[in-house]
This record gives sequence, C-alpha cells and structure tokens, in this order.
Amino acid sequence: MIKAHAGECTQVKCHQGILASVGKDDMCSIFTANDGAYEFVRQINLEQYYQASAMDILDNKILIGHDNGTIQTVNVDGTGREVISVAHHDGESWGLQVIEENGTFLTCGDDNKIFEFSIKDKKMVKQGQVWNVDLNNGKNYTQKKDKSTASTLS
Repeated sequence: MIKAHAGECTQVKCHQGILASVGKDDMCSIFTANDGAYEFVRQINLEQYYQASAMDILDNKILIGHDNGTIQTVNVDGTGREVISVAHHDGESWGLQVIEENGTFLTCGDDNKIFEFSIKDKKMVKQGQVWNVDLNNGKNYTQKKDKSTASTLS
C-alpha cells in the first residue's frame, strides 16, 4: 500500500516512469514507477490552498489544475513551482491533458470552456466550448441548473 497524503487524494497520474498524486493536504507526492513497483521520492508543498482537481505530467514537469481555475506547474525535483494561468476558468478546472507532440496542454472546467495552452510560451493558443446549443436541443447553456459534463480530458 502507498501512503501519499495526510487525508484525501484528489488526483493521481502515472506517466514516463513517475507516479504523482495531489491531495487535500496541498501536497504533491512523487514516486518512481517501475514495473509495478513504486518508491517514494519526495513531497512538494504546492502553496496554493485550493484543491487540485486535475493533473498531468510531461518531461519531468507536473501540471496541476486547481478548483479555483488556476493552473500550476512544478518540476518533479520540486523546483520551478509557478502559477502559469490565474483563474482562466470560471469555476473549477476539471480536466487537464498534455498533448506531447504539440508541446501544449488542454484544460476544461465548470464554465463549459476548453483551452489549449503552449507549455513553452505559457500562453493560450486556442479556445472553445464543450457544450453548445446544438448539443442541448437548441437551449442555451446559461440555464441555471445546467453544468458542463466535461470532467476529464483523455
């Protein structure tokens, strides 16, 4: 059994030989992942104080989407922690997916929007909507009880 957090784990990702998890303790736990064996490496204090609700890994960099809409990056070795997007979603960031061949990542959130960001330039390169009136029998998305169904990207 792996003990990664003091409390609930909110997101986990295994990619490129790294198992990373984030939890309600505001920590990112890093493990090596080799042939089903996991070895603890370190914990990184995220210092965000918002729940991490989405995560992905690319080239020893962890991208984390928080429930206030911010996207944060941190290197697997614990250096380079920074917020690269402040509240680009109105509500939580629920999905985050790296597109390695483009050097970009996608995010989606409660606001029914999907964004593509350049990892290198730290800028949005495309945006769109997950939901539109054609998918809702001609009704607008702005109805009070409607929520985006985009909870993951993969």
